[in-house]
Amino acid sequence: MFDAIIRLLTIVSIATAQATVITIPFQVDAVSVPLNEQVILAPHRVDEARIGVETSSDHVFAADVSTGAVLISKGAHDVVPIASLTKLVTAMVVLDQGRDTLDQTVHFLDADIRDDSHRTFRVGEEVTRRQALQALLIGSVNSAGDALARDTLGREQFVEAMNAKTRSMHLASPTFVDPTGISKSNQASAADVAAILTTALSYPEIREITEKSRIVIVGKSGEEYRINSTNLLLASYLNEDPYHIVGAKTGSLPDAGYSMAQVTRNPQGHEIVVVALAGPDHFSRYADIKLVTGWIFDTFTWNDEDGGN
Repeated sequence: MFDAIIRLLTIVSIATAQATVITIPFQVDAVSVPLNEQVILAPHRVDEARIGVETSSDHVFAADVSTGAVLISKGAHDVVPIASLTKLVTAMVVLDQGRDTLDQTVHFLDADIRDDSHRTFRVGEEVTRRQALQALLIGSVNSAGDALARDTLGREQFVEAMNAKTRSMHLASPTFVDPTGISKSNQASAADVAAILTTALSYPEIREITEKSRIVIVGKSGEEYRINSTNLLLASYLNEDPYHIVGAKTGSLPDAGYSMAQVTRNPQGHEIVVVALAGPDHFSRYADIKLVTGWIFDTFTWNDEDGGN
């Protein structure tokens, strides 16, 4: 049996201005395979005149999810703070402890609340681990991450498990010192963040949660906590039929800028992952993710969309 070999060549030209033009010559080769073997080819460019896009984020990476083909790369291997994108790893580690534990109760201590700038939950409140995961991924609630880490493995052992998780994924750049991303020492490259997001979305619970634009959590006290998604693109055309946002996570810190990672599906069912790190302001990350995603869907085609040509 023969294996398909896909070779991708990505050349990136980066200007010195804050808004940089990314150009991506692209090449795919494959060897012959038996007729009963289906080969998934990487997308290829159909409009050579569209040489690139301008982004304000310092680090940008985009790839085809099914093949791993790199479609855009700008400072994608620089290791930088990733803020609340950390919470994707936190969620995976929680779920790795067993899905049968999601209905167990988590209670919030003062130590959990102190790093939560929004003060979503009050001290003494109790919710299920499932509800805490929802708060973590939809509203990026720091106290939910701290409470989950303490409740499952203990904070120190939990952070060790986070680092072990990304090492098991063969990612070299990620480093974590806390479960929320509040520290600038939580770092990774844009390329590795893309791998983290796509892996996280292989967990059905994470995929389901990150599709939600809002949620109401009722604590044991009876208090209702209304939490809106930090992903403003859920209200954009990228999440309107025939497009669909499969999942995303945002993050920001004074030392990290404004960041975001998102997987989006096009009308033909193909998914791409786009990561933008270190944007200059709150809205820049949304603009860059939306721009790059739209540009890729307009510029590239997949072999099953053009008869295999």
